Amino acid sequence: MNESDDDNIQYTTHEGGRVERIMRALELTQGVEIARRYLAMNAFDGALTMLGLILGGLFTINPSNPTPGFNAILLAAAGTSIAMAISGFSGSYLAESAERDREVDEMGKAMLSDMSGSMYAKASRTTSVVVAIIDGASPAIAGFLVVIPLFFVPLGLLDYHIAFYIGIIICMALLFVLGLFLGAVSKKNMWSYGAKTLFAGILTAVLMLLVSWLTGASG
Repeated sequence: MNESDDDNIQYTTHEGGRVERIMRALELTQGVEIARRYLAMNAFDGALTMLGLILGGLFTINPSNPTPGFNAILLAAAGTSIAMAISGFSGSYLAESAERDREVDEMGKAMLSDMSGSMYAKASRTTSVVVAIIDGASPAIAGFLVVIPLFFVPLGLLDYHIAFYIGIIICMALLFVLGLFLGAVSKKNMWSYGAKTLFAGILTAVLMLLVSWLTGASG
């Protein structure tokens, strides 16, 4: 009996709830590492994307009539979050499914048997769905967290300047936490990773300010 058969038996004989079955599928197909990588990478992308939108609004909105510009930024933020979620899920699912199907086919050819109905194939399909959900949800959730203060402006609870500044602070904090997470995963200096991801946010702000000054776009 080969190693793949052992994995299949282990996967089928353990009982548990849905979460346990999903975790076993991820472990069997080495999907945990992929999901963790997508989580950090795409949350990082989502946070920085929203930081760019917020900074663009902060630099360009006309203080004498901020409503049209602010509404445009708010709509752009909502649309970007939705687009990142759909793009992340669909792109990741198609890519992961194609790779997993190819892997199962090659395994079947090597073993001279049809593996399409095997437990490994089922685990691969589960992994594709889970990874796609994480790939789509992580940038959308990270982006939404950054722009939450903006939704209080139309309610009259926050001034738009204050909402932008709070959003920037949330983004920087989120980037730092993501760095700590990456440091914990790598089992290296967490604070060093946190400083690196925070620096990426600061660099984005500096470059946005520079572009705004060079183009004369600042309001």
